Amino acid sequence: MRRIATGAAILGFAVIASSGASAQMAAKSPIQFGVMGGVTLPVSDFKDVIKTGWNAGALLNFGFADSPVGLRVDGTFNQFNFKNFSGPHYRVIDGTADAVFNVPSASPAKFYVLGGVGVYNLKITNPGENLSDFNTNSVTKFGLNGGVGLKFALASLSPFIEARYHYVFLKGSDFENNGNNPKLQMIPISVGLTF
Repeated sequence: MRRIATGAAILGFAVIASSGASAQMAAKSPIQFGVMGGVTLPVSDFKDVIKTGWNAGALLNFGFADSPVGLRVDGTFNQFNFKNFSGPHYRVIDGTADAVFNVPSASPAKFYVLGGVGVYNLKITNPGENLSDFNTNSVTKFGLNGGVGLKFALASLSPFIEARYHYVFLKGSDFENNGNNPKLQMIPISVGLTF
């Protein structure tokens, strides 16, 4: 019985040690995959037409050895409801490429700043006749984004929360509402997990 208990203790210690070692190796991996989701706030003129929406996406982080600077590529789906119409949605799918600066810290909670460029596909889904003043075609435009976040290093997993500002370059025919030309600006606030 004593040999079984000793063998079980050694086996348990080996499993814990190997999982800790693999977690450390995963944490040092130069490439991390992540998922995220949250709310998306329309700002400026966009908020006069659109309600607060939601977002969901995935990301890849590319780190460099002994450098606080990295690269990140995201793909995000954002959806909004109109303020004055029921049924149709305004959909924004974006793909962004950003430089990331991780603020050096000994704490497991680390701040980061990111910014870069993006491609944005905009479309009104489920359009009705009451949206005849809007362009309901899918359009793809370029834009800029930047933001801040806080991540928590927990072995191989890193939960994070971030807020980013997106500005999409539009012209009058891309998003038209009774002669007005709202600017497409939004702030997604997302929580996520990288591993």
